[in-house]
Amino acid sequence: MNKRPRKIFTLALAVAGSTAVALTALTAGSAAAEPAGVTMVNGAGKTITLPAEAAATLKSASAGHSGYSGKAKAAKAKEEPGSIGINSVIGPDGRVQESIPASYPWGAIAHLETNQGGCTGFMLSRDVLVTAGHCVHWGGSWVTSYTVTPGRTGNTKPFGSCSGGIADVWTTSNWINGYPSDHDYGLVKLTCDIGYSTGWFGWWYNPNENLVNQSFYVEGYPGDKPYGTMWWDGDTTYSQTANKLWYWIDTFGGQSGSPVYHYNSVTPGLCGGWCVTGIHTNGVAGTNPANSGTRFRADVMQFINYWIAQP
Repeated sequence: MNKRPRKIFTLALAVAGSTAVALTALTAGSAAAEPAGVTMVNGAGKTITLPAEAAATLKSASAGHSGYSGKAKAAKAKEEPGSIGINSVIGPDGRVQESIPASYPWGAIAHLETNQGGCTGFMLSRDVLVTAGHCVHWGGSWVTSYTVTPGRTGNTKPFGSCSGGIADVWTTSNWINGYPSDHDYGLVKLTCDIGYSTGWFGWWYNPNENLVNQSFYVEGYPGDKPYGTMWWDGDTTYSQTANKLWYWIDTFGGQSGSPVYHYNSVTPGLCGGWCVTGIHTNGVAGTNPANSGTRFRADVMQFINYWIAQP
């Protein structure tokens, strides 16, 4: 029988001093294969190529919000997956509506509305929203307008919204040239510094790490629930490659771009607090009985960290 972790957390609400967010220094991780360079593209036709060596020291960063702490996780039983629904709900629907979406880290998860439809994204800095590649470019077309609303519940928008256009959305040449699932990642370089209000997730990757049978959460804005409401589920991982992660976590369309996250890194010491190691991208497909996402690795973090460092 699979065990479904349930979020049990404490929030230290008495914050000493300023609550301004500062990204911690990157720390060393396990040795990785030499990363390839990354060619980044945006909808306005701009191309930037990063050399492979730019990714060499990128391994992890702890969560970027001072004054809050949390811990997971109680376990609740769920039966083994039975029939696979077309909506990527595996067996009984285990999703739960987020009860405190404006609190950290849930407030760092955002509803991403675009001219092509709805997705989810999550903050990794003051102005970088990470999401799936197909949420910014799909079917040969770029997103030309977007609105990002973190911590949203329906018409309640605790941090306001941030809007922009085609020049702000980025992915890689690998993604737009054939849409390979391994390269389904993108981001929005926001036109505002909303991350200073929401905080942001930490992150880590370790290419030698075994993430199978580990407990994770996926949380975002599914299209089958009341509009603009945040839902989460937690369950164990099923399989992995160097580039992808499969899991039993229930999802639905609209949750693409959601964080695949954990409290502290699975490899001890790489990341402290609420930390992400993947981007949810796919529902159940073919004979594979699990949902899946893009795993963080050298090229993904090289891409993201370039934009984190930009003014």
